[in-house]
Amino acid sequence: MNAERTVSGVYHLLRGKKSSQTFQDAKVYGIEGYYGVYPGLQRETLDYALHELYKEGKTVWHDHGRMSVTAYGEGSIEETRIPLYFSGLEYSEAVEEFRNRLLLWIQIISNAVYRHTGYLPIVDKGPVQNWARKFYSERKAVLDEDAPILYKELRTLLTPFSDMEKEMFVRRLTGGDRTGWTYSQLAEENGEPVWDIPLYLTNMYYYMFSEVSSDSSCYLYKLTEDLMKKEAFTSSSGKSIELYNKFGSIEKVAKIRQLQPSTIEDHLVEAVLVDPARNTDAFISREGARDIAAAVRKTNTKRLKVIREQLNGDYSYFQIRIVLAKLQKGQG
Repeated sequence: MNAERTVSGVYHLLRGKKSSQTFQDAKVYGIEGYYGVYPGLQRETLDYALHELYKEGKTVWHDHGRMSVTAYGEGSIEETRIPLYFSGLEYSEAVEEFRNRLLLWIQIISNAVYRHTGYLPIVDKGPVQNWARKFYSERKAVLDEDAPILYKELRTLLTPFSDMEKEMFVRRLTGGDRTGWTYSQLAEENGEPVWDIPLYLTNMYYYMFSEVSSDSSCYLYKLTEDLMKKEAFTSSSGKSIELYNKFGSIEKVAKIRQLQPSTIEDHLVEAVLVDPARNTDAFISREGARDIAAAVRKTNTKRLKVIREQLNGDYSYFQIRIVLAKLQKGQG
């Protein structure tokens, strides 16, 4: 985010925090794909990883907990770049559910082939187990036939990935006569930082989900057919936007919802981020929008304070955020 947001903002984005600010960061900086791709990330893990990058000269710290990548770091990224398939803002929850279903289904079908009946499910989430029970009841008579079909499909889906990634995927699986490896074991085996292992695997699940969810002829399509794209708004924002569309008053919506007007403003910015063509004349004049857009171009930043100073304080932070939201899709 060009050292314009703090490390905390990055942390919340990767974990998929359900807040207007995190949603806006993803949209304004054009990094929607990374939203929610690392839900299990711990803050101490991120801090340690960033410290290591700093020691290696790949990043530099700025004031107020902000960081940017150095030229050396950019070069390192290019040298190690791999194709990324993340589409987190839209599908992070669906892909997480798909991953859990796939891991559990592989365990179930493998144990069926090996005639193992007493085992603990690798996924302990109730909704996933409920799905698996239902799917098992539909497929239990043909599991021996399903196994080679699943094996062949997984081999095909793994084709775009490196040998190291394929090995990680397979060794992570549990079922039959094997127990899945931990992230630490995979990191040690492959000489990779342990915090990178979940990202390698998650990237593979996004690719698989994208491939099978759009093709009903795939065996694994059955694991995705009821998984939907995420709602466009956070739930709280959706309520505020609906009320604003009805009453046309920030103050009235704030009173009805018993929230601060600034919170309703957050929700309206989110509405423009989702639909940049949305009419914003009630918030900022056409001339004002042009002034703000010119200031954004001149300062080459999305930092509100810098933009407002360039405008001599003539416009509110809310008005600047509205214009930034429209600019992210070229509507300003």
